[in-house]
Amino acid sequence: MPLTQINYTLNIVSRSQMREDVIRLFTQELPGQGTGVNASVYEYTVETYNNYKIILKRPAFLNKGFDFTVNISGLYFKKKKRYSYPTHQDIIDALTYCKNTNPAVYQTTIIPLINDIFNCKNINIGNTGMYFMDYNNQPHPIEIILLALKWLFIEQDFTYWNNSGRQMLYDGLKNSNLV
Repeated sequence: MPLTQINYTLNIVSRSQMREDVIRLFTQELPGQGTGVNASVYEYTVETYNNYKIILKRPAFLNKGFDFTVNISGLYFKKKKRYSYPTHQDIIDALTYCKNTNPAVYQTTIIPLINDIFNCKNINIGNTGMYFMDYNNQPHPIEIILLALKWLFIEQDFTYWNNSGRQMLYDGLKNSNLV
């Protein structure tokens, strides 16, 4: 089966509603007819910022039902095994770089944005003028990390809804003194 690419805009009403809307989206996928080329594969472009895109890819390599990976097109992480899906540590590293570069702007601009994203508020990501460096010391706008963080919070709600969901990732940011 060919790759299916879909543009999707999430309507943010509440944490539960966001999760429900994304689940409803995934239930519209056609079933695969086997493995490899016979599997159904989906990519959802869910955010754009300048030349970057946040793309959800399904099925995820863990292959656990509604699981998905959050990918940033136009950006790679790590030098040896390059990948486009930031890990929680990649997010922490990017935010730490940003915080260390300009602590005042980080405090007044980035932290409130992270808190609003965590609290499922509609945000205007704007242009903070802040950057982080990739594995090759190339600068990238921190806004793309914030948009990826939004979807990583949602992914955590999928995986750990009956436990703490997004709170675990937020606690990781808190323990790293990033919020």
